[in-house]
Amino acid sequence: MLHCLRAALLDPAAAAASSHHSGSGRHGVKVTHMDELDEVAARHFRDTQAAAVSVSGRSLPLLYKLVSSLVAPPHRQTLLVLDLDGRFDATRLTCGADDLRHVYVQRPARSSPEHLRALVADAEGFMLYDAAAQASRSRQWWGTVVVGGLGAGDITAGWNGWLRVDRDQVQAFALGMSADEALAQRDARQEAVDAAGWAATSPWGGFVFHEG
Repeated sequence: MLHCLRAALLDPAAAAASSHHSGSGRHGVKVTHMDELDEVAARHFRDTQAAAVSVSGRSLPLLYKLVSSLVAPPHRQTLLVLDLDGRFDATRLTCGADDLRHVYVQRPARSSPEHLRALVADAEGFMLYDAAAQASRSRQWWGTVVVGGLGAGDITAGWNGWLRVDRDQVQAFALGMSADEALAQRDARQEAVDAAGWAATSPWGGFVFHEG
């Protein structure tokens, strides 16, 4: 299937048909069904007229949560991940195996923003019309997630995104605590760090989320 996808990405004929079919998504922010993210993205779009959600920092946990949610019930959509960095690990997705089949991951060579936009357009055409994507034909096409590149995609993850993701803060050790006391609390503190979740922040607002 990925071989067919690579072939389709080289065929510019699909782009025009794709643009006609899914053009309505180009004029506003794509709904992610993560309410807090959608609210922040709407405020950003109102101020900037830029529809893409651009994520920086520790972006992958947010992408895993988003992709898992979009393809699983009740949404049951299909999408494409263009992984320019080779960092997207599909085993981190929490959706079931049947839904995982509708996440298409492609790892093209690094390219210019113009070439990346062409890849996104051609990939949409593949998803909508190519026989290799027939298994996902009954699902609504959501869009594209681009990891490691800017200039195209509905969600992009790069070094300078306007929405930054970091580990949520955990209360520091108390002042005056001895080294022995800190060592005794090490395991409990690590559990607190692991359970803390992730904080997404931006000038347009933020939220805390947990993977899974």
